[in-house]
Amino acid sequence: MKTDKNALVIRPGSLGDQIATIPVLTSLKKNHFNVYLAGNEKVNTFFEKKGIIARGIGFGDYCLTEFFSERKKIKISDFPDFDLVICYIERNEIFSQNLVSTYGTKVVFHPIPKKITCQITEFLLMPLKKMGLNIHYPETVKRNACDLLFIHPGSGSKKKNWPAENFVEVYRYFQRICKPKIILGECEISDYEFWKKNTDAPDLLIPKNLVELSQALETGKWFIGNDSGVSHLAAFTGLKTFIIFGPTDPAIWAPEGKNVKIVSLHAGCSPCNIETRNMCANNICLQEIKIEHIISLVEKEIR
Repeated sequence: MKTDKNALVIRPGSLGDQIATIPVLTSLKKNHFNVYLAGNEKVNTFFEKKGIIARGIGFGDYCLTEFFSERKKIKISDFPDFDLVICYIERNEIFSQNLVSTYGTKVVFHPIPKKITCQITEFLLMPLKKMGLNIHYPETVKRNACDLLFIHPGSGSKKKNWPAENFVEVYRYFQRICKPKIILGECEISDYEFWKKNTDAPDLLIPKNLVELSQALETGKWFIGNDSGVSHLAAFTGLKTFIIFGPTDPAIWAPEGKNVKIVSLHAGCSPCNIETRNMCANNICLQEIKIEHIISLVEKEIR
């Protein structure tokens, strides 16, 4: 649909942060905006190919560097002028002040606080709801094509990871009833020798980029992982997604959707803040989630 309105979303962050923002981008597009994103450069190509945004730029791109160091109006090369700017960073940043100098009252600030009390996507959608825009969630495509089970044993923080040895046991069990594959992303590739030793070589998937990972996930049906961006992507892609939560709060950070199943011990010490998490020596919130419990949940769905 052609439109003369342009919207810029300022949303730096990890893969999970970007996936959680998709309903914002989708809603703006459905409300007849051409949508541009200053976010994670590794995610932009994927969003562009999916038609979620018209164009993206990495928040750390050299083209934006000068706007963090001096006061001047913002003009991003090859980007249009904007009728609406939604900014998820603090108003007192130099970059934010330059936004206001350029776009004035068109800028809406909605920074992410250290503590939020609702699911992250719903928090991100608040500015759109206040403006009276219609909210549109992306449709989840149910995957029935094959019997592939993807397992992603990592995340951006080792403190959020269920033990790797447990994932190996789950992988070996499901070899008997379906086709499990282990995903190793940039955070897990340092453990390649461990996975090479404990799995069959054809079952190791090492995607070169996010587009390749997404294409692989689209061939699957089920997914098991930790609280990570890849788990968010699996849920968005439509796989039946089982996500293991330990020190983080699934009520805030879990992706929404009927295809998502949360596995959590609900330990009395969790969720905890990042300082406590980094000092924790035993991680009982993850260590005591039983292998048999994960297998039972997933096998029930498979059978």
